[in-house]
Amino acid sequence: MNNFKNRINLVLKNKKMSQNELAKKIYMSQSIVNNYCTGKREPSLEVLIAICKALNVSADYLLGLTD
Repeated sequence: MNNFKNRINLVLKNKKMSQNELAKKIYMSQSIVNNYCTGKREPSLEVLIAICKALNVSADYLLGLTD
Protein backbone atom coordinates (compact mmCIF):
# COMPACT_ATOMS: atom_id res chain seq x y z
CA MET A 1 0.00 0.00 0.00
CA ASN A 2 2.98 2.30 -0.46
CA ASN A 3 1.19 3.82 -3.45
CA PHE A 4 -1.79 4.64 -1.25
CA LYS A 5 0.38 6.49 1.27
CA ASN A 6 2.07 8.51 -1.46
CA ARG A 7 -1.12 9.25 -3.37
CA ILE A 8 -3.23 10.31 -0.37
CA ASN A 9 -0.50 12.71 0.70
CA LEU A 10 -0.23 14.10 -2.84
CA VAL A 11 -3.98 14.64 -3.11
CA LEU A 12 -4.15 16.31 0.29
CA LYS A 13 -1.29 18.63 -0.69
CA ASN A 14 -2.82 19.47 -4.09
CA LYS A 15 -6.20 20.21 -2.51
CA LYS A 16 -4.53 22.17 0.31
CA MET A 17 -6.41 19.99 2.77
CA SER A 18 -5.08 18.96 6.16
CA GLN A 19 -5.28 15.50 7.63
CA ASN A 20 -7.62 16.94 10.24
CA GLU A 21 -9.97 18.30 7.57
CA LEU A 22 -10.08 14.90 5.87
CA ALA A 23 -10.67 13.20 9.21
CA LYS A 24 -13.69 15.42 9.87
CA LYS A 25 -15.12 14.69 6.40
CA ILE A 26 -14.89 10.92 6.92
CA TYR A 27 -15.87 11.01 10.61
CA MET A 28 -12.62 9.57 11.90
CA SER A 29 -9.88 10.81 14.18
CA GLN A 30 -6.91 12.72 12.82
CA SER A 31 -4.56 10.11 14.29
CA ILE A 32 -6.15 7.35 12.19
CA VAL A 33 -5.85 9.49 9.04
CA ASN A 34 -2.23 10.14 9.99
CA ASN A 35 -1.66 6.39 10.19
CA TYR A 36 -2.99 6.06 6.63
CA CYS A 37 -0.77 8.91 5.44
CA THR A 38 2.34 7.42 7.02
CA GLY A 39 1.62 3.87 5.90
CA LYS A 40 1.27 2.51 9.44
CA ARG A 41 -2.28 1.40 8.78
CA GLU A 42 -4.38 0.48 5.74
CA PRO A 43 -7.99 1.60 5.35
CA SER A 44 -10.85 -0.86 5.17
CA LEU A 45 -12.89 -0.92 1.99
CA GLU A 46 -15.59 1.24 3.60
CA VAL A 47 -13.03 3.81 4.72
CA LEU A 48 -11.33 3.78 1.30
CA ILE A 49 -14.66 4.59 -0.32
CA ALA A 50 -15.26 7.42 2.17
CA ILE A 51 -11.79 8.85 1.48
CA CYS A 52 -12.37 8.69 -2.28
CA LYS A 53 -15.66 10.54 -1.95
CA ALA A 54 -14.20 13.15 0.39
CA LEU A 55 -11.23 13.80 -1.90
CA ASN A 56 -13.17 13.34 -5.16
CA VAL A 57 -10.69 10.81 -6.55
CA SER A 58 -11.04 7.20 -7.64
CA ALA A 59 -9.93 4.22 -5.59
CA ASP A 60 -7.91 3.09 -8.60
CA TYR A 61 -5.93 6.32 -8.43
CA LEU A 62 -5.31 6.13 -4.67
CA LEU A 63 -4.24 2.51 -4.97
CA GLY A 64 -1.84 3.33 -7.80
CA LEU A 65 -3.72 1.37 -10.46
CA THR A 66 -4.25 4.41 -12.69
CA ASP A 67 -2.70 7.84 -13.12
